[in-house]
Amino acid sequence: MSGSEERYDVVIIGAGVAGLVCGCYLARAGRRVLLLEHGNMVGGNIQGIRRKGFYFDAGSQSTENVGILFPILEDLGIFDPGQWERSEWRWVTPDCDVALRDFKQVREDFKGFFPDSAVDIDAWFDFIEPGCEMMRRLMSEPFPLVLRGREKYRVLARMTRVGLPMLGMMSETLRRSGSDKGREVFRDPRLAYLFGEFGDTNMLLFMHYSFWYSFLYDYVYPRGGLAALAEMLAARFRELGGELQLSRTVDRVLTSGGAAVGVETADGERFLADKVVNTGNPKRLVTEMCDPSLFPARYRERIKNAPVSISVITAFLGLDMSDGELARHMKTHHVVHWRTYSNRQDIYDPEQHRKGWALLSWCSMHDKSLAPEGKNSLIVQIPVPYDWMNGWGTGSSDPTARNQAYRALKERVLEDVIADSEYVLPGLRDKVAYRELATPRTLARYTLNPQGSIMGWSYDMYNTPLFGRFGRFATPVKNLYMAGHYSVWPGGIVFSALSGKLVAEGMYEGFARALLL
Repeated sequence: MSGSEERYDVVIIGAGVAGLVCGCYLARAGRRVLLLEHGNMVGGNIQGIRRKGFYFDAGSQSTENVGILFPILEDLGIFDPGQWERSEWRWVTPDCDVALRDFKQVREDFKGFFPDSAVDIDAWFDFIEPGCEMMRRLMSEPFPLVLRGREKYRVLARMTRVGLPMLGMMSETLRRSGSDKGREVFRDPRLAYLFGEFGDTNMLLFMHYSFWYSFLYDYVYPRGGLAALAEMLAARFRELGGELQLSRTVDRVLTSGGAAVGVETADGERFLADKVVNTGNPKRLVTEMCDPSLFPARYRERIKNAPVSISVITAFLGLDMSDGELARHMKTHHVVHWRTYSNRQDIYDPEQHRKGWALLSWCSMHDKSLAPEGKNSLIVQIPVPYDWMNGWGTGSSDPTARNQAYRALKERVLEDVIADSEYVLPGLRDKVAYRELATPRTLARYTLNPQGSIMGWSYDMYNTPLFGRFGRFATPVKNLYMAGHYSVWPGGIVFSALSGKLVAEGMYEGFARALLL
């Protein structure tokens, strides 16, 4: 049967976390759902790859729960607590080396490395710690938006009681940036950067609560890698009667009378539907996939021009290194290595990839099936602009463009990444059994994320189109909805999952009802 003869209740574009969760809830409600994925595997930013027996996460490296992800998985009947491990973090700079395990230890360790700033360090954690402890109490139960009915209001009432003592402080965290607070607290510019801008310049101060809460209590990693989470959701979607098609790039949203009525793929297949959900690139949606005139000019321009989150290079390294040897140097699942105290991005700087932070992730730490026996899988991610060095040597903005200059630049960068990572892992070069580098253009090619962005919109509170809105799930086009990390701020795996659930419910019940009842 040709695509043009098929009709569905809902067509979902994109089989990342949001699309898979949305599809599961719709299928469970008895809707006929088609999920179309551009790539040849599910997962989007959490897809994984295997090379010569080594498994690597191709995008995100771990996730939080924050009372959202696990309750959604439990509600869908696919949560097994034994399949999740805590992911500990460590910060390494030219001046310090601190594992992030508990507030008392973290305070004392940082003061030991920066004794002249002990008063400032205490002032910072005196501000951050109470908010994190409040979040810890709040997250002991599911987040209200994943609940329905009386249980939602019971948890809301409890959260209100817990949060009231922090109300004065919370108002500051919802209107100031961490960059501003860091400069206010720390006289040492290294610490002002390290604590105030570690995530992104002008990141909302409340998000610093969230990050520190996650660092110390809540970052988790599934056995089988993050791709196992996507595969588990996809299997559940199929069990519930959903239809999933891979290698199907949606080029057009079909409309009639100002309403979405289906989609058309790059191969010319047409699938008709009562409703359409886009979980991917919103810039492409409003400029290429739909008639731009269907969107008000202000809405269209805001989406088109809004900056997206950082892009990264990802080095996949298969190591001929035992657990004991790697543990002596890594110590934790993740090591953030700040080579310099700056987030500055320069597309003309040939050494950009050797500045700022590098995230080293030991993805085979807990699950030995993710690497050959006696070996380990290591991933190194570093922020580097999508258009760096004249479009990575291609002279083009097209993510599919490749030439000899591109390949030579990739090889040079990979050599430098391995050399610089020896600061954390001495002798690394001699232990590499497999090596490969993905650029921001690689991620853009596989996910269609604009500029190869990894987390949705920019974390800069002054530049995201969703600041002060939390989410935007409906669009100006009737029966066309948005889910995923571009529909809700601050994006990421957890809020992508939440958006999928809310859109599945809200498109039929109304979003006010889905949010409030």
